[in-house]
Amino acid sequence: MLFNAPFRLGPFIVDAEGRLCPSTSERFPSFRVAWRGHVVRARLTATEPDGGTLALQTVLGRVPSTGRPEGAGALPRRAAFAAMRALPGTLPPGWTVVLLPDHRVLAEAKTRLLLPTSAEDLVGELALFLLRLVPYLELLAEGVGIEPAGDGAAAPGSLKTCPG
Repeated sequence: MLFNAPFRLGPFIVDAEGRLCPSTSERFPSFRVAWRGHVVRARLTATEPDGGTLALQTVLGRVPSTGRPEGAGALPRRAAFAAMRALPGTLPPGWTVVLLPDHRVLAEAKTRLLLPTSAEDLVGELALFLLRLVPYLELLAEGVGIEPAGDGAAAPGSLKTCPG
C-alpha cells in the first residue's frame, strides 16, 4: 500500500522515510507502559525546529506513612528518607527524582531527540530508561522499604501498553 508522504498517523506526521514528528503543537504524542509493576509515562514534545524532548516518568513508590501502629514505620521511614537524599548523586544524566507532597517518589528522565525521529529511536530510549530503572526499583523496594504506590501494577518484568 502506498502513502503520499507526509501523512498523519494519530498524533504523528510521518515523512517519506517513515520518521515521526508531533502533528500539532497543542497535542503531543504520549503513551504509557507497565514495567515491573510500575506505570511509565512517555511524552514527546517539540522544543526547536529540528529537535524534541522525550520525557519519561514513573512513580517508584511511596515513603512509609507515620500513621502505622506504634513505632512500626519509624525505621523504614528514616531509611527511605536517607535513600532519597542519596539518590541524586547516583542518577544517570538527565534524570531527576522528586518526593511529591503525598510522599510518592517520582523519577523522571528527559532526553533530546532529533525530529523527525524513528520509531526505533523512541522505543530504544524507552528501553534504556526501563533497564536503567531496575536497580532503583530494587533498591527502594527491597533495600529501604519504599512501599509500592499502587500506580497501575502489572506482573514483574512485564511490558505492556496501558489503555488511555
